[in-house]
Amino acid sequence: MLVSVFLYFSQLTFASSNQQAIRVRLFKDLETFPKISNSEVKQLSPQLWSVKGKSLAFQNKFLPEQNLILKKENEKFDIISVVEFNQYLAGVVANEMPLKWPLEALKAQAVVARSYALAKMRERKNKVFHLDANQMDQVFSLTNSKKAIQAVAETGNTVIKNINGEVLMAFYHADCGGETVLASNVWSGATDTGTAKDPWCLKRKSNQWSFQVSKDEFLIRLSEQTDKIFSTQKLRQLFGFTNIKSKPLEISYDQDKVTLKGQGFGHGVGLCQWGTYEQVKRGVSYAQVLKHYYPLANVSQNEILLTQILNSDFVSN
Repeated sequence: MLVSVFLYFSQLTFASSNQQAIRVRLFKDLETFPKISNSEVKQLSPQLWSVKGKSLAFQNKFLPEQNLILKKENEKFDIISVVEFNQYLAGVVANEMPLKWPLEALKAQAVVARSYALAKMRERKNKVFHLDANQMDQVFSLTNSKKAIQAVAETGNTVIKNINGEVLMAFYHADCGGETVLASNVWSGATDTGTAKDPWCLKRKSNQWSFQVSKDEFLIRLSEQTDKIFSTQKLRQLFGFTNIKSKPLEISYDQDKVTLKGQGFGHGVGLCQWGTYEQVKRGVSYAQVLKHYYPLANVSQNEILLTQILNSDFVSN
């Protein structure tokens, strides 16, 4: 299977462009072989099929013209799409930030999306796919938005780099609640690039949240975990990211219930989208926004060609 995947992808280039195709997993663990209407399906191996065509769609989601269907060891199927890199970035911008927001905000989003993607692709260059098209990486779907495409184009090859000159896996979130947090406080081993005060989100009353759960359920869920160190992100995962929206600022309990309260939405690392919106409305440039949220990093041009990241032998997932 891996030989077939390598041979197939090694031929996927854009003859008239310097851009390289990247591999984005759109669907994971489908129980049955996905039937995509109006497509040309060719079996490449017992575990791999190519799917090509125009105006393709599956489960109400438009697909690029080139795709793979991969049957995995668990007997389930993934759909992996082949997407030109800037097309991918525009799709992320359109899904991760409201398109009605100012172009300068979308440009900041384009840079962090580019940086995250390149860092993740470097990490996963020997895998069958580079990025998931959901919150596990970045939310992506095809877009025709001229504004999203413009944001990507006008930021060129601009990326965020850490102090070692490597493209940063630039995390971002919706609302920091008043101050961002260190990446290493959320994910063990993550690269820290400083924190930032955010008076714009601090003043937003609409971002305050409260969540209640029975004391019995709270203690049972905690007792089922084996980790001695219990992070905020783990707590959010256990009780739901939309219930515990950010780091709890207050935890109280009575005889029956546990109440958690906080402000903001998301893990709190890196670029704050609502803070970005408020800053660009005041005339701050996207580069200044990025410097604010990644104070120990550098905003510069990416000198490494995408092909240098992608060209590698495949190994198993």
